[in-house]
Amino acid sequence: MNLIALAVLLTGLILLIAFHPMVFVDRRLSDEVVHGWQVWPEIWQFIADPDLSDPGDLIMISAFLTSVLLIVVAPFAIPLFRASRVAWWLAAIVAGTALVGLSGVLLVDYSDVSPEAEKLGPGFFCLIASQVLNFLGLMFIRREMTSDIPSDVSP
Repeated sequence: MNLIALAVLLTGLILLIAFHPMVFVDRRLSDEVVHGWQVWPEIWQFIADPDLSDPGDLIMISAFLTSVLLIVVAPFAIPLFRASRVAWWLAAIVAGTALVGLSGVLLVDYSDVSPEAEKLGPGFFCLIASQVLNFLGLMFIRREMTSDIPSDVSP
């Protein structure tokens, strides 16, 4: 079961890496295309001069940063998650919260279907899919159960 978890977590990591060169948003009115790697300078600019009046940006940036950190670390932390249920619960709750927070805010921001609206690129779907796969990979991690019954006692 943990090999399935590793495969799913690594697929999420590959999708996160693929998100960077892909088109994230196609702004039709200005003929501008935003690639995934262009998100990082915008985050850096926000951190340098935060606009604390916009909760949507705060949710998006915090969810994006925590999910990227967890997606990168999770495939290599499977032994830790198997050994510690507290670490597993913490990672699962953070992954689920970041998934709901980031995908929810992004879908609300880009849900306009009018012809002049911004069009979501494949990078957007790679980012959301990497978060979903990370969460599912964490759900596939299983601990080996130890029996509390002594071996010389039959049930």
